[in-house]
Amino acid sequence: MIRVETDPQAGLQASLRGDILIVIDVLRFSSSIVTGLATGAKQFIPVATLKKARNMHKKNRNYLLAGERKGLKPKDFHFGNSPIEYKKSNLKGKSIVISTTNGTKTIEYCKKSKLLLIASFLNAHALSTYIADYLPREDNVSIILASNSHTIFLEDFICAGLLVSNIIHLTSKQDLNDDAILAKLAWSSAKDDLEKTIRQGHHASYLESIGFIEDVKFCINRDIYDLIPFIQDNKISKINRG
Repeated sequence: MIRVETDPQAGLQASLRGDILIVIDVLRFSSSIVTGLATGAKQFIPVATLKKARNMHKKNRNYLLAGERKGLKPKDFHFGNSPIEYKKSNLKGKSIVISTTNGTKTIEYCKKSKLLLIASFLNAHALSTYIADYLPREDNVSIILASNSHTIFLEDFICAGLLVSNIIHLTSKQDLNDDAILAKLAWSSAKDDLEKTIRQGHHASYLESIGFIEDVKFCINRDIYDLIPFIQDNKISKINRG
């Protein structure tokens, strides 16, 4: 079965079921992770609070700090949560401690799963293909949206629909929960003018208002990176596919 879950806490139950979990936070945690790894970062270490991130940096000065609150880089952090910033930076071999408003908190609910992946528009095809290889053995997939105060973000819901559509196409699986069906319909409606649709959403509009229009446009690009981030021992790195 393929489920789309609009409450991050659903990751706890999905983990207990033994599902493969996919976290989506298009603007911008997921997109930043994918871009950072593609740029050469060794790993990201997600933490829920800024205090914990700063404490980890104090203990290991080789760790870089990245993240945001209300979309803006915290004081004394090396990076914000901008994929364009990561793309322009020298991250080769770096370990980055990251804390964001929604993405890293969602990870907390999901990190006990046996397989936890991170998806965005930037790597949707690569991840869908990888998932399709697992489905003959592991039938259940839960796509967890990084919502905020029980409010889902338009771009995450549409991206979930893209993944659902891809996985169905690659596997012929048709068993979906209602939110997966709705997400698939949302993707079908939005795909021909994706940027216009997503920029109408509250989250994209807010990021534009604080100066991150280029990030929004970049995060909507489809399938520009052929990599799959996964989490093991609370570290995010890319799967080595041989």
